[in-house]
Amino acid sequence: MTNAAGSGRKARAPRPGRERPALAAGELMHSIDRAWLEMDRPRNPMVVSGLFQVDGNVTPLRFKRTLAERLLRFPRFSQRPERHHSPPLWVTETELDLDYHIHIRRLPAAGFEPALRKAVSAELTGELDPCRPLWRAMIFTRKGRPVMVMFRAHHAVADGIALLRVLLACTDAAMRRRGPAVPAATGHPRHDGPLAPVIDRLEGANAALEVLHDLVAEDLKHPGELIRHLRQGRDALGAIAHILQLPNDNPPELRLPLTGKRSLVWASDFRSTAIRRAAHARGVKINDLLMAALAGAFGSYLRGEGVAVAPEQSLRVSIPVNLRDDHLHGELGNCFGLVLLDLPVGMTDAAARLALVAERMNRLKTSGEARATLLALAAVGHLPMALEKGLVQHVADKSCAVVSNLRGPQRSVRIGGARLSNLVFWPPQSGHIGIGVSLISYAGALSVGISADTGVVKQPQRLLDELVKALRELGCKGSLRRAGA
Repeated sequence: MTNAAGSGRKARAPRPGRERPALAAGELMHSIDRAWLEMDRPRNPMVVSGLFQVDGNVTPLRFKRTLAERLLRFPRFSQRPERHHSPPLWVTETELDLDYHIHIRRLPAAGFEPALRKAVSAELTGELDPCRPLWRAMIFTRKGRPVMVMFRAHHAVADGIALLRVLLACTDAAMRRRGPAVPAATGHPRHDGPLAPVIDRLEGANAALEVLHDLVAEDLKHPGELIRHLRQGRDALGAIAHILQLPNDNPPELRLPLTGKRSLVWASDFRSTAIRRAAHARGVKINDLLMAALAGAFGSYLRGEGVAVAPEQSLRVSIPVNLRDDHLHGELGNCFGLVLLDLPVGMTDAAARLALVAERMNRLKTSGEARATLLALAAVGHLPMALEKGLVQHVADKSCAVVSNLRGPQRSVRIGGARLSNLVFWPPQSGHIGIGVSLISYAGALSVGISADTGVVKQPQRLLDELVKALRELGCKGSLRRAGA
């Protein structure tokens, strides 16, 4: 491995007049991952970002070495995308520049929190070098204070759930077990020669036909299964049609043109036990209560901005849903669908708002919408790029925020002897969506992250404050401690 270049080096590209070097052996990129790879927009990269604090007697350089050693057990973190091959490939990078991938940056001790917030915001909107493996970590240090680490990985590498599992596999407890690293998502080896692209595509199609053949053969032995699969296919098509026909009726104040500049707020730690007790007392799921509180927060925020919010007004959000089966628990890549939830932001009665959100959430659980969007992403990844982006944009325009909820470990974890705390993340937003809200439970606490384009939400801190008020209104005792304000 070489450390020749610093973090500011620009993306590498072949010089004019020079032949592009021959590709190393690689594996075909899954169509779903390719779809995410092509969704990038200027100053709006499809990158999952996370931030955590490192507590304990650990130097930044030692933590960098420990993190590099453990991450590189995963093949995908040594592979770069090769877009010039059709379909795209994951190709192993023979010389990895660790000064780029794990960069140490010192911030001033005086005014560290504002400086950290500014640095994290700048990183969030920056693109990853497309000629390198699509991940990067920034270690922010200041004299006499705990280290903060921001980790970023492109959605083509993995979704948030898979990346959380990568983090857990890098912990001291996981290393003591010395289990195998999480493998890259299943792919197919590429071929060489003038007919290589044709052979690669045929192999991909053949693999799909083999799966279909096995399913049909098994279903013919069990007619009930065949009927079930046909019904699932019908339901999936119906769910996709429903999404495409949804009106664009979100509050226009949250659908303004994007500036490309992001403002971030994050906070911890509302105690998870308080939220669990409040949900149980009201006979709803924890997610129902969190979504109802978010609906109340958006409504209060809009009214505070002078917006006349009608009682029937809703705000549609996209919610990622994990669809991994047991045999996919060890893979990177993407295996989630999306459901679109209408938050009743016009309702001011907290109890009535919670009841309506719970009803809508229950309806979504049986709608087949999540699996339908996963199938749609897989199909979109095979389309020409222009058509792919058009379809993705059409679906993205149906909502004005992404809300992601992850469940982390219930006990704190350590890497290199240092305890991780204040874990928060921010999901990317495709198309013209300008708001991202993340909720993550970790070590008995709930952390919230809000990322907002400055042209859409000018005061994200006020939106966070309204969320705290809405949670208290629903019976959650406690408060969110700001981390980075």
